[in-house]
Amino acid sequence: MSMPAKPVRLVRPERKRRRIPVALILALSFGTLVFLSVGGVLALSVGANFRNTFDLLGAQSTLLVDAMEDSLRAEMGRTESAVDGLAQLYNQGEFQIDDAAASAALVGALSAAPEANAMLICTPDFVCSGAARDDPTGTIRRLPAEPEKSSQVRAALEHRRQVEGRQWGAFVANEHGLFANVSAPLVRAGVTQAWVIAAVKLEKLSEITQELSSRFGTHAFILDGEGKILADPRLAGPDALKNGILPLTPLATFGDPVLAGYANRKAEEEFGSKRARDVEVAEIKLGGQDASSSWDGEDTYVAITRKISGYGDQPWTIGAYFESSQIGDEIERVMGSALLGLGAMLLAVIVAILLGKRLSRPIQAIAGQATRVADFDLDGVTPLPRSRVLELDDQASAFNAMLIGLRAFSTYIPRSLVAKLVRTGEVGIAEPREAIVTVMFTDIVGFTTLSEQMDAAAAARLLNHHFAILCRAVDAHGGTVDKFLGDGMLAFFGAPDRLRGHAAAAVRAAAAIREELAADNRHAVENGRAPLRVRIGIHTGAVIVGNIGASDRVNYTIVGDTVNISQRLQDLGKQLEPGATAAIAISGETASRLDDSFETIPAGEHRLRGRGEATTVFLVGDVAAGSVQAELRTANAG
Repeated sequence: MSMPAKPVRLVRPERKRRRIPVALILALSFGTLVFLSVGGVLALSVGANFRNTFDLLGAQSTLLVDAMEDSLRAEMGRTESAVDGLAQLYNQGEFQIDDAAASAALVGALSAAPEANAMLICTPDFVCSGAARDDPTGTIRRLPAEPEKSSQVRAALEHRRQVEGRQWGAFVANEHGLFANVSAPLVRAGVTQAWVIAAVKLEKLSEITQELSSRFGTHAFILDGEGKILADPRLAGPDALKNGILPLTPLATFGDPVLAGYANRKAEEEFGSKRARDVEVAEIKLGGQDASSSWDGEDTYVAITRKISGYGDQPWTIGAYFESSQIGDEIERVMGSALLGLGAMLLAVIVAILLGKRLSRPIQAIAGQATRVADFDLDGVTPLPRSRVLELDDQASAFNAMLIGLRAFSTYIPRSLVAKLVRTGEVGIAEPREAIVTVMFTDIVGFTTLSEQMDAAAAARLLNHHFAILCRAVDAHGGTVDKFLGDGMLAFFGAPDRLRGHAAAAVRAAAAIREELAADNRHAVENGRAPLRVRIGIHTGAVIVGNIGASDRVNYTIVGDTVNISQRLQDLGKQLEPGATAAIAISGETASRLDDSFETIPAGEHRLRGRGEATTVFLVGDVAAGSVQAELRTANAG
C-alpha cells in the first residue's frame, strides 16, 4: 500500500532590509549639522545686526543731541561767564554802577561774549545803562543811563528782586526781536545795588540749529517746553521776520508738518537708557496714518530729543528729525542678507571665514583709536577709513563724527586737566578735598585803558595771544589753568597730580612768562603794537580742590583764602615794581620752598586787603636753569 506523498512546503526567501548608503548618511548628517549650525549662527547674526543697527542709531542720536547741547551750553555759557565776571568785578570794587569803568567793563564783557546782543546794568529804580551790539555790523555802542520804559522789562526786574544769584529770566520782546536774558546781582557789603543783565537774541539759537542740520544731514530744532518753537533753521534766515516766521509760535501753526505732528509721536521702546542716554527716539507719521508699522513709509519720520533745564521756568527740548527710510533701508538690507544666507549656507560659511579675517582689521583699528580717545589723546586719533560693510561703515562714520564733536568740545575745556585726571587713574580724584597747592594769579597792567583804544575784535585777538603765552608756560611746568577772569588768569600747581616741587614749578612758570613776554614785547614794538606788562602773584597754602558747582554745571577748580592772597599779591606788584615787564610777587610761604637757584628779593611785610596779619613778600629776580622734570615728579605735596 503506497503512502500518500507529503505536501511540499514552499519556502519564501527572507526579504532584505533596506540599507542607506553611508555617503547619503554623511551627506544628511553634515547637511543637517551645517544647516543647524549655520542657521543658528545666521539667526544670532541677524539678531545682532538688528541690535547693532539700533545701537548705532542710539549712539548717533546721542552724539547729535550731545553736540546740540554742547553747542547750546557753550554759547549760553560764555554769556553766563560774562555776567558772573562783571558781578565779581563789582564785588571786588573794580567799578561803580554809574562810572566810566562800569561802561568799559560792560563793553569788554560784551566783546568777550559774541553771542550776546546787549549788556546792561539796571538799578532797583529801573534806570538802565550799558552797551549793545548793532546788527548786522556787530559794532558795539554804549547806551546812556535812562529809565526803562518797557512794562515787560520793568515787570521782569520787579520779579528779579525776589531771586538770588544768577538766573535766566522770561523771554523779552522789543522792536529788535525776541531775547533770552540772564542776570546776576551786583552785591556790595551784602546789599544788592543793581543787576547786570545780558540779552541773547533767539536768532543765535536758530543759527546753532542751522549749523548742526547741515553737519549731520538732519533738521535740528529747539522747543520751549514741547508746544512752541524756540529755534529752527527757518528762523535763522534774514527774511524770517518779514515772512511772519516768529519764535515761540505753536508747533501746530509754525508751518512744519513734521513738528506739527510732534505731539502725536510714538516713542520707540527699542531705545532704552542703555542705547540712548536721556534721549527719546520717537516715530512721527504724517497725515494721521496708523503708526503700528514702524520705520517704513514715505511720510514717516524719526525724531530724537532731549530735555535740558537751566534756561527758564520750563525745560527746553533740543532735538532733530529725519526720514525713517534711512533706518528702514538698513533693516531691509539685514533681512535680505538673512534670506540670502538661508539660500546658500555653504557659501555663507566660506564667506564668513574669509570675512572674519578681513573684518578683524577694522575692529582692531577701532579698538586702538578708542584707547587713544580714552586717554584723551585726541591729536593722536586719526579718522577711521570707510568700509564696504554697512555696520562697520556706520561705526566708522559714528566714530568720526564723535571725534569731530570731542575735538570741538575740547576747545572749551582744559585738555591738559582732563588728561591729568585720566592719567592718575585714582578713584574719586575729582572729588573735593583739601590740599596744599601753589596758586598763580596774573593781570595785565592798564588793559582797560588799552582796550578802549581798540575795537572788540582786536582786543579779543590780543587777549587770545596773551593767554596762549601764559597757558604754554603753565602747561610746560605741570600747572593747571583754572579760569580766565577778564584780562587775568588763575592757575594752580599741585593738583590733580601731586607735584613734589609745586612752588618751584609755579615760580619757574612765572619766570618763563616774563621771559617770553619780554621777547613778545620786542616783536610788538617792531610791528607798531603796544607792549604789555603783567603783574603775577604767587602764594602756597591750603585750598579745597575738586569738582565744585551745580549738578548740571561742574568745574574742577579751587577755593580758599590762598586764592585771595595770590590775587592781593598780584595787585601789590604795581606798587613794588611799577615799570617791570612782569612783576612777580611771591609770599614768604612760597619763597621758603625755593632753593638757591631762585633769586628772591625781600620786599618787606605788607598788610594785604582782607588779611588781619602782615604778609612777608618777596620779588623774584633771576631764576637759574634747572630740571623741570625733577619738579614734576609725583609725590605727596609738601
